[in-house]
Amino acid sequence: MSKEPLVLAVDIGTSSVRAMTFDAAGGVHGRAQTGYPVLRPRPYFEEQDPVLVRDSTYGAIKTLLRSNGVDPGQIAGICFSSQLYSVIALDKNDEPLTNSLPWSDGRAEPQAEAMKSAKGPMWLYPITGCPMNSIFPIGKIAWLREEMPEVFETTRRFVSIKEFVTKPLIGEWAVDCSMASASGLFDIGERRWSEKALAAAGISLSQLSRPVSGTEAFSVMPGSPLEGLGLNPAVKVFLGAGDGPLANLGSGASAVGAINIDLGTSGAARCIADAPVTDENASLWCFCLDDSLWAYGGIVTNVGNAYQWLASNAAEASGMSLDAAYEFLNQRAAAVGAGAGGLLFVPYLRRARSPYWDGRLRGTMYGLTADHGPGHMARALLEAVAYDLKTIIGLMDRRVNTLPHILLTGGLSRSPVIPQLLADVLGREIRIPEQNEGSIAGAALLG
Repeated sequence: MSKEPLVLAVDIGTSSVRAMTFDAAGGVHGRAQTGYPVLRPRPYFEEQDPVLVRDSTYGAIKTLLRSNGVDPGQIAGICFSSQLYSVIALDKNDEPLTNSLPWSDGRAEPQAEAMKSAKGPMWLYPITGCPMNSIFPIGKIAWLREEMPEVFETTRRFVSIKEFVTKPLIGEWAVDCSMASASGLFDIGERRWSEKALAAAGISLSQLSRPVSGTEAFSVMPGSPLEGLGLNPAVKVFLGAGDGPLANLGSGASAVGAINIDLGTSGAARCIADAPVTDENASLWCFCLDDSLWAYGGIVTNVGNAYQWLASNAAEASGMSLDAAYEFLNQRAAAVGAGAGGLLFVPYLRRARSPYWDGRLRGTMYGLTADHGPGHMARALLEAVAYDLKTIIGLMDRRVNTLPHILLTGGLSRSPVIPQLLADVLGREIRIPEQNEGSIAGAALLG
């Protein structure tokens, strides 16, 4: 067995956590994955149990390190990727007062709209790079302040799911600048918390973690949840970055102007910039990647989750398995020509984010006739996703000199329909990396 140093990369996703070990050449030496649910207590309310996510993360790491072919003593560094936008309220004992509110939670739409109406869409955007919207923690914190004042008043600190996972490992409340920059509370140019944004949310600097570089090295504290696994005592922990910016790095789209489209539960189109980028209409967001690069782009919230909704309903109606329903829809969509026979699917089953940031939009099928079937619906949905991405990339082109090709990653990159459909709609060469691990590979590279 090779004894070369390895990096253990951990990706805390929306539906599961993945842990993988990589060597310096990008070779994968082991992997483990653990899933967890998203709770939907009310329409547009989505939550996750932070303790379950944290324990699942430790469990995936332990499973990986105990597997054949992985020598824990070879691990030189542990680096994290994580879903962006989550927020958890903690009490004075650092115990959760709320579940984790992830990116898909839309409860704070009234608060975000109220701030936007009172101050205008450009109020904080040039500082934070975050359009005012319920996806960002600034709005969710405002919701807690207005709707759960007893919880808000007893909250000692607000953290993301990554901070909740990593604090027991490093012994400190610290957040990498990439995660912080997706909160709506962070000055992306100065790389510090924005006093103006904190005042808008009604919180103090002491309620947030210390911002650090994603490559700052932390030691694993004695008695951590990873104790007794055989890790080298000198192993270092790196907080890494958010999963979106890291997907650019992991896909190979790390040069300035390089575009990555990442299609999974949600979707995103991002390009790399060497300075903070904002636009005149607060259409797209800008997040930190590392100490000298930023990611500029937008999120499409109705992608894999919307296709899953269609497949789940097809499976329930027909009695077939979910996998069989996906295969059925893929085959039928591939057989339908461009334009889906005139059927239009406005795909906003969840709150619409980029480029419109309008929570009032709802899902609609327009032009439905007796000549349409499931394949037309599937094709129309995928075309709608492609045209949303086309709008986002068109906006990016106005601010950044983008490269002519696009690197496509995420689970839907393996679809028999999507790559060619995107090439046709976007008018660009679509490349699919052989290594399609995206954000977790980006975490390994950063580590």
